[in-house]
Formats: sequence, C-alpha cells, structure tokens
Amino acid sequence: MRHPYLFLLSILTLTVFLWNCQSETEKPPYPLEVKWVQTSVEYQALCEQVYQSAWEAVKAAAPEVGEDWAVVLDIDETVLDNSGYQEIIYKQGKSYPYYWDEWVMSAKCPPTPGVKEFLDKVRNLGEQAHVVFITNRRAHLREATLVNLKALGLWKEGDVLLCKQDSADSKVKRRAEVRQGAGRCEGMGTRKIIALIGDQLADVTAYPEGVAPENYKEHFRNNPEFGRTEFILPNPMYGYWTNGYRQ
Repeated sequence: MRHPYLFLLSILTLTVFLWNCQSETEKPPYPLEVKWVQTSVEYQALCEQVYQSAWEAVKAAAPEVGEDWAVVLDIDETVLDNSGYQEIIYKQGKSYPYYWDEWVMSAKCPPTPGVKEFLDKVRNLGEQAHVVFITNRRAHLREATLVNLKALGLWKEGDVLLCKQDSADSKVKRRAEVRQGAGRCEGMGTRKIIALIGDQLADVTAYPEGVAPENYKEHFRNNPEFGRTEFILPNPMYGYWTNGYRQ
C-alpha cells in the first residue's frame, strides 16, 4: 500500500505546479478604458460632437477676425488614436514608454473620430485659415508623425507641426510662438488662435497658478472658454488626471 504521506505530498506538489502555471499565464482583465475607446458607440459620438461644436465655433468666429488665424490641435488622442499602443503594452505587461518610439515609427495610428471632417472644413474657410499641431511627441519622431498624418489625409502643405524639443518646451511656449510668429514660427506672421483642441487641460490652457490640483474642478467649472475656444475630447486611458494633476 502506498504510504499516505507520499500520496499527500504528490497531491500537494501537483497543486502547487498547477497554481504556478495559472499564475504565469493569468493577466489582469483587459482594460475597460481601452475597450471603451476601441469599441463603444459612445466614444465615437462624443468625439464627433466635440469636433462639430468646435467647427460651429470656428465658423462663427472666423469672419470677425480680420487677420490670419489658426486652430491648434494636440496629436495623441486628439488627432491620432493610440488605443492600439495601449493594447500592445497591456499584452506585454509593460507601461509607457515601452515600445512608444517603435509604435510612432510604424505610422499606423487611425484618426480620431470627427477630426478629418473638421480639418477639411477649416481649411476651406480661406487663406487666413491655418492648422497647427502642437504635440509632446519628441522632435526625433516628427517625420514619422508627418508620415502618419499624410497617409490619413490630415496634413496639408502650409500646416505647422511643433514637437517637444526638451523639458522646457511647454505647450504654452509653443502657442506663444504661433501667436507672435516667433521661434519656430518665425517668418510665418502673427496668427490669432481661435480654437484649441486636445484631450488634456494642458492642450488648451495653462494650469492655473495658485490653485491646488484638488481644486481644479471648481476652478474650471464655469470656464467661459470651454465650448467657445477650448475643446476637450474624452481620454480615459491616461493623462495627468491619473496622478491628481501633479506635475
């Protein structure tokens, strides 16, 4: 007769082996925020509504400007959809910036819903209309970004793309260059920005000085520029909100 202790030991060994196999293959649930962006009707509808609202505002404001003007757009999750990248790093069990450069270099991001229609209509408003992309993609990814934009019909000769050169190259600084025709916009002339579109607060405005991040909701609750010159698309996948807007 088999010794009972040997029998129990074999059962225990098998149990531990099976548990270890399961632990190695188990993954956390597929991120609902990524699934929402990739599959939901609501996400598409929200993006298209934001771009439609932005178009109505630009169409109304443009005739009153009387000078060259621009719309300024962020790139990631505003013009280009990177949910495919989020899926890759989920499957690899990694996090940003893992594989980010390779992803951008592949130039295969699809457009965000509503963006192409918006840009096409803006560009049809005449010679005073200009499109500027301001992104925190680093300068070495500029050419790959251009390839992606051109492939989707989102780029036109005369557009401006301002990537981030270093940690001091804020979006506030680059927006000032657009307005003043200075820095990388030298020789382009001054341009009044009549619409800013992004998926983060910093894409459309400066973080308020003297206001604690926990009070941002109250501070921005009645911001008159939201829906007039500043437009924010939904992005539940990442952003400064994930760490309480702490820089």
